[in-house]
Amino acid sequence: MSGRAWHEATAEDVAHFLQIRPGQRAHHQPERQISEVTRRRYWRLLDRIYAHALLQGWVASNPVQAVHPFERPAPEQPTGHVLPPALWAALPRHFPGSDDLQSARDHAVLRLLYDLALAPEEIRLLTIGALRDAGKAALGMGERPCFVQMEGQRPAQQRCLPLPSPTAQALAAWMAFRSRNGTPALAQAPLFESRKGGPLTIRALFHIASKTIALAQQAHQDQAVPLARMGPQVLRNTAIVHWLHQGMAPTEVVQRIGVDHPRALAHLQHCVDALNPVRFS
Repeated sequence: MSGRAWHEATAEDVAHFLQIRPGQRAHHQPERQISEVTRRRYWRLLDRIYAHALLQGWVASNPVQAVHPFERPAPEQPTGHVLPPALWAALPRHFPGSDDLQSARDHAVLRLLYDLALAPEEIRLLTIGALRDAGKAALGMGERPCFVQMEGQRPAQQRCLPLPSPTAQALAAWMAFRSRNGTPALAQAPLFESRKGGPLTIRALFHIASKTIALAQQAHQDQAVPLARMGPQVLRNTAIVHWLHQGMAPTEVVQRIGVDHPRALAHLQHCVDALNPVRFS
């Protein structure tokens, strides 16, 4: 950046670095010019570097955030991934049973993803106190859950969702195993724990989802197609698209999944259009 030391960089230095210069080409495809996606990735990388440096006290400010909005790379327009309809319909047949502690946990996690389209982070942050009885009161010992109370930083994230029968049954089985295992049933304790204790890790949650999707895909090799994603987010996305395809209004969908506006579903527009066009505006 203009020969200046990295910790002395200004917003002007960052903007100059991010400019596409004549003759500049992509390394992996020399015939192509640097793309906006590449510029955006450089932007994110620099932002993370200087955010860390600011946290450590190595710089007085983050020059990346000081770049004028007009000089920043255009934001990416990500698209969501979903499972094929036939694979989605077959998926519950490959959920684990509730015959042991880990299987009961994984089954309950999968049902929450499949039936309620909870966000992966919401699954991880659920507490025992989130489970409610038929009157939406705190769940008593041995009672079957009927609702799950979701919390979050935004008002839209705070919602009380009814549990479909298969989900309620899976959660009841998990709570029974959890109780027999001697884990404290404090209201603020994580609903789903990792093997080492503490909240379920991101890695464990991904493993639960991807393993189940892989099993279903292997069982339906005659309909198998390459899958771009196999984690918990693709289950949430597919549930959302399934609801929209079944005729649920986008306004109701956003209330269920805890977002503020139907525009938040735009990254799934292409998936919905492939089945049945729905507008999110």
